[in-house]
Amino acid sequence: MKENKIEAFFEKLMIKTRPHLKFDGWSVIEYDEINGPSFISLSRKYKKYDLESIERKISNSQSTLFDTVLKTRNWKYVADPFKLNVWMPGSRIRSWIGVPLMFDNEVFGVLNIDYFKPKRLTFKDKLFLNSFQKNFSIYASNFKELKSLFLQKYIDHLTGLKNRHFIEEYFEKNNRDRIAIIFCDLNKFKAVNDTYGHRIGDEVIKIVARRIRNILKSTDEIVRYGGDEFIVLTKNIENVETIKLRIKNAIKKYDIIIEGKRIKIGISCGHAIYPDESTDFWEIMHLADLRMYSEKGER
Repeated sequence: MKENKIEAFFEKLMIKTRPHLKFDGWSVIEYDEINGPSFISLSRKYKKYDLESIERKISNSQSTLFDTVLKTRNWKYVADPFKLNVWMPGSRIRSWIGVPLMFDNEVFGVLNIDYFKPKRLTFKDKLFLNSFQKNFSIYASNFKELKSLFLQKYIDHLTGLKNRHFIEEYFEKNNRDRIAIIFCDLNKFKAVNDTYGHRIGDEVIKIVARRIRNILKSTDEIVRYGGDEFIVLTKNIENVETIKLRIKNAIKKYDIIIEGKRIKIGISCGHAIYPDESTDFWEIMHLADLRMYSEKGER
């Protein structure tokens, strides 16, 4: 379960919603591709259940109503869930409504509205659900803690940088611009982990992330793509070679000192330009990656 402020937000929201939909229970499930589904808020009557067990069952089930809402990005009403070949938590739920919770046009979770007796959806109910789904992002954006929760999808928790999920979103919003993708990878980082352990390795990653971020302009974006790989997205096309040189100098010029251990490390970079070299997002990424490894092979 998430922090109390977020629980309180949903409890207040559902108190306002109940006179319209007259439900018996509700829950909010957040979905993360790495960690899977997790409850972030729910009816008080549900708090006695083993939530971790339910989360595991949802994650392991091949078909859930939750999945349908995520895929269609629209609210769904099921008069009798037991007639469908899907898994539902508990046997009390006789009718169900799932509403996608969207923020910046991305689905971050699902609001489950449960009925312990069969529920017939009226035209008025449908109008309310359409309005609720449409306006949820407005409610969320006015609530700082909830907005922060949703934006975590794009944050790498080790470094605080954007993560790989952010890249596609960035390209969707900037696909009319020329963008340079700079793919960077630390040289011989495996040796650091093997020699000093992963704890020290993580500290090295954090220091590298901070150094790269500090030499970039506020209009540039830096992403931790995974492991010891970083991607810089910039519209400053004319100065790409200068940016690459500054990144290399920021990493190589000064040794990294952690707990008295002096660590020397370098970084290799390769770049490609969108849409000059390709209009395909993944092809551009692959091209920048190949050029980075080509440079690494020259060392």
